[in-house]
Amino acid sequence: MIYTPGKYPKQAMILVAAVSIIGIIAGLFVNALFLVAALIFWMHYTAILSYLQFKNRRKHKWKSITEAFLHPQLRFFIFEFLAAVGLFAVLKNDGLAIGASALFVWFLFSLNFFVYYKKFKRYE
Repeated sequence: MIYTPGKYPKQAMILVAAVSIIGIIAGLFVNALFLVAALIFWMHYTAILSYLQFKNRRKHKWKSITEAFLHPQLRFFIFEFLAAVGLFAVLKNDGLAIGASALFVWFLFSLNFFVYYKKFKRYE
């Protein structure tokens, strides 16, 4: 269910919001491992979501930026890159702000997809 945000946008948004907000707040104020865990979860979530979309051969049109990010290739490479940059910044340089920013970007992208699915009622 959480890996099909087109069918369950509210549940997917709640999951992403919880992981990203807990990862940011606890990562900045408790321990950096919360940021690391949240960024690894983002990488895991993106990989599985892209795999399922490849498996089901979902095709989306390219009319907007949001629709472009619904393509599994583009979403996979951009989201994995952003998460990897945040992860390496936290692990290598103790760049908590970069890791927190990466998680915040994930939250914003998820919010954008949530609004898109609700507005156009595009349940896959």
